Amino acid sequence: MANPPPQLLLTAPPPPPRPYGLFDVALGPMPFPSAAAVGSGVQYVPDTCEDGIYLYAMNCPPVSGSKAFMPVETAISGAPFAVVASYSCGSIGFSFSEAEQRIRTRMQLHEQRAVERRVWSGTNFSDRGVIAGLFRGATDLGATGCVTEAVAQLEQALANNGIVGGVIHARPYMASHLAQAHIIDKGPGRSIVTMRGTPIVFGEGYDGTGPAGQAVTATVEYMYASGRVAIWQDAEVAIPPAGQVLNKSTNELNLVGEKIFAAAVECGVWTTAVTRSCATTGVV
Repeated sequence: MANPPPQLLLTAPPPPPRPYGLFDVALGPMPFPSAAAVGSGVQYVPDTCEDGIYLYAMNCPPVSGSKAFMPVETAISGAPFAVVASYSCGSIGFSFSEAEQRIRTRMQLHEQRAVERRVWSGTNFSDRGVIAGLFRGATDLGATGCVTEAVAQLEQALANNGIVGGVIHARPYMASHLAQAHIIDKGPGRSIVTMRGTPIVFGEGYDGTGPAGQAVTATVEYMYASGRVAIWQDAEVAIPPAGQVLNKSTNELNLVGEKIFAAAVECGVWTTAVTRSCATTGVV
């Protein structure tokens, strides 16, 4: 007797959690502060970037001179950009509400990756506009010969510049290399941190390229350190009414959802080209 055909589940199993990434260590995603900011972006003056520390002696008689005052920090801004999720449905009869929910699920699972790409490399599509990566033009600390030295250089750059709340960034390929070198551990929540406690993001949207777009090679790629990354997001995924975009002649539904984000990096960005080497790490 022939086996019956497989049964179509119109309701998919629950989606998995989104991957570990930038959203686990960033400031946000936060709601936009106003409706106008969704279209115009966000600008603010941080309190985390001034690195001046002044000491004076408690001498008797007292020392002469005056105290130095630290200036107002430079304002930073985050320009808005759209993340798009789409869904095309042909002959299988999903309802409009089910199709819209699939758009929201796809956005939930992949929006972080899109924001990570904007932060690291940006985009350069002729038909969608140019978005410069926030890591482009980072201060180059020079090459490092192994992942241990790379993390040491990046953490020292954060310390030298008085960065509070700094973050290290690498693509997922580097996670195993840093684990083999025994320089990362679990932090609060889902975060992964160095032995000093600096969060490390292994973002799926990160591609390992350098600050001028230098490509990843068989042995070398880039890692970055930055101040805090602030992210804002619109509260809703904008989806057009499904009935208005249904092609009635083919019964095909092509649905698009858009969500607006903005991102900014505080204080600065530093980078190193690190040589990956399994032979020089992993010894306890």
